[in-house]
Amino acid sequence: MSASVHQFVPSPRPRARDPRAVGAAGLPPQAGGGDRPNWFVDLAGLAHCRAVLLGHQDQLELHVLGRRGMQLAPMDVPPAYDRFCHTHFASVRRLHPTLEWIDACPAYAIALAAHAALCVSFDEAQERLLERHWDRIRGESRLGWTQARPLIAAGCSALDRIDPLAMHR
Repeated sequence: MSASVHQFVPSPRPRARDPRAVGAAGLPPQAGGGDRPNWFVDLAGLAHCRAVLLGHQDQLELHVLGRRGMQLAPMDVPPAYDRFCHTHFASVRRLHPTLEWIDACPAYAIALAAHAALCVSFDEAQERLLERHWDRIRGESRLGWTQARPLIAAGCSALDRIDPLAMHR
């Protein structure tokens, strides 16, 4: 998966903005004190992502068909990964100032869910699966697959490099 960045062109699909999901200047909120960072994500979308990557999409299609709704809830994020995402998002945002955290967060969350489900490097077969199911796993993100793909790739790459013990500090 390459990390090339495509121009961000928001999709016209409307969404309900959650003020807890965006900090100052559109950057993700930082956790205070000793708290573990939380991101507000679509849990149904992440469940669909994990099912697709684990090869259970046929069963999921039968179970979820017709009941797909947004289920925003806090997701516990390892502090080391949260720090990476803050830094990466800030650098991407310098190139694309209209990009907002609420659009990028689902891509980073999908990278975390993919890494947890696979515990191996992300390959082209899994990338094609995510592309095919992007509309169901993207949550409130207005990013198209070509814009989300490099964020997911960067997240997966960072998770491969991060020391497993650092994930819990």
